[in-house]
Amino acid sequence: MDGIALLSKVFEALADSGKGRYLFITDLKTGLSKWSKDCVDEFGLPDEHVLNAGQVWGEHVHPIDKARYDQSMHDIFEGRTDSHDLVYRAKNKKGEYVTVSCKGKVIRDENDEQMFFVGTMINHGIASEYDSVTNLFTKEKLIDTLADYKDDKERYNILFLGIYNFIDINNVYGYEFGNKVLKTFAEKLLEYVDEAEVFSAGGTKFAVVSTSLKLKELEKIYGELVEYGKYSIEVDGIHVAIMLGASCTEVINFAVDEHTVFSNGLRGLEESMYERHGELYAFSNSTMDKSHERLVILNALRHSIIEDCSGFSLVFQPVIDADGEGFKGAEALVRWKKDPFGSVSPADFIAWLEDDPLFYDLGLWIARNAMKLWKENVLSVRPELNLSINISYTQLERSNFRKDIMAIIREIDFPTDRLKLELTERCTILDKHFLRNEIIYLKSQGIDTIIDDFGTGFSALELLLLLPVAAIKIDKSFVNGIEEDFCKQAVAEAMITCAKKIGLHITAEGIETATTRDALKKFGVTSYQGYFYSKPVSIEEYKQLV
Repeated sequence: MDGIALLSKVFEALADSGKGRYLFITDLKTGLSKWSKDCVDEFGLPDEHVLNAGQVWGEHVHPIDKARYDQSMHDIFEGRTDSHDLVYRAKNKKGEYVTVSCKGKVIRDENDEQMFFVGTMINHGIASEYDSVTNLFTKEKLIDTLADYKDDKERYNILFLGIYNFIDINNVYGYEFGNKVLKTFAEKLLEYVDEAEVFSAGGTKFAVVSTSLKLKELEKIYGELVEYGKYSIEVDGIHVAIMLGASCTEVINFAVDEHTVFSNGLRGLEESMYERHGELYAFSNSTMDKSHERLVILNALRHSIIEDCSGFSLVFQPVIDADGEGFKGAEALVRWKKDPFGSVSPADFIAWLEDDPLFYDLGLWIARNAMKLWKENVLSVRPELNLSINISYTQLERSNFRKDIMAIIREIDFPTDRLKLELTERCTILDKHFLRNEIIYLKSQGIDTIIDDFGTGFSALELLLLLPVAAIKIDKSFVNGIEEDFCKQAVAEAMITCAKKIGLHITAEGIETATTRDALKKFGVTSYQGYFYSKPVSIEEYKQLV
């Protein structure tokens, strides 16, 4: 019996698979495979019998998932492992990426030689349903679920969790190991919460949603997970410790939309991880008024963005040349004021909105209006002055950011050599090579980039070696009180000297007194920004100043 006939007989005995569930079998001696007809039809494969199926199927795998897939296949065909268990995205014949979970096993003969690789694949549907790393429902599915609860007016509690030492795990063990840590933690979450739904909330964040578990019960679960994270995670024989943060909210206001709940929960999670050292940020009965107030304001902010950014306005804070103290330009800053809330600090609302899908729209509004106002009011009289606009990581990571920012530049006919984009500190959480490529692209269009809040976050000096930026802005935490603080002077001098030697411009923000200015000037700062020169002002006031 030839290989094709043998494969067909074995296959027919096993091929009774339901819709969306496929079978495949590969002869490891010849490389010939047979696939379920449903799979061939769904993904547009050349035939039910395929040679070099690993390579053929690999062409359908999403580029982001391809390295994991290739490694798994390599390990199978090199005999390093007999099992395959992977969740990834694959492109169907319509060009849509769907999530598939694939499990396979190598069958060996009596001489322990590889004979067949047999497996099943489940098509979970459009890729937004399942996260490819954790196999949990995705952030998009979470948003849909919260919307359903809102429509049904059903109360629920939501626990957001995040791992805040994950960058250290990736740096030590690599990204593939880090993905296994995420998957292991996700499986533990599923064990703990029978009476809840568990979701990936993006990256290293998770969400647990329950209509039956009380806040106290979720708090108890979080405490147990913290202990588990400290001592019990084992991946590939290696014990690792993860550090968790969490926020917990009771949702009883059905006038508040699902995106507001999501953004509010993530902001509480950020506070837990980076301001409270992992202490649970819980909106219990005693703090419900605060939670409710923030949810209501967030809801109003989101509706303002939807309504063509009504209530938002722009102000401009001058940037001053250190030599001669003339104007070099200004930084555009956003403000929000609306009845009955009054003015809300941008330090609050930007942090609340940053993980919200609508923040991207607000960012485009800021860019378009800042360029328009600057061109009409400033460049017409002082064409040498620069405009700086802040860009967040949630904008940069969007695949259409390049196209959108360049479309605005063309629409306004704004000179790119007068535009500076300030990358906020959280941009450093993006993949460094991706970030480098984005900066190189912007530079090719004549746009300089600046690292804002320099000196905060991880490996600040290392960024200067990797990222081809034009300037840095020294964070005001190093500036405040520097004239009396020898340690701050030493750190600031080191950063400024390093930046100068590689040809970067250096702005010091937060200059409020002449003594602070003088303390920094001797280190070689090239420009200043702060209340000593001017508070943020309207475009009309700025025009009068210059």
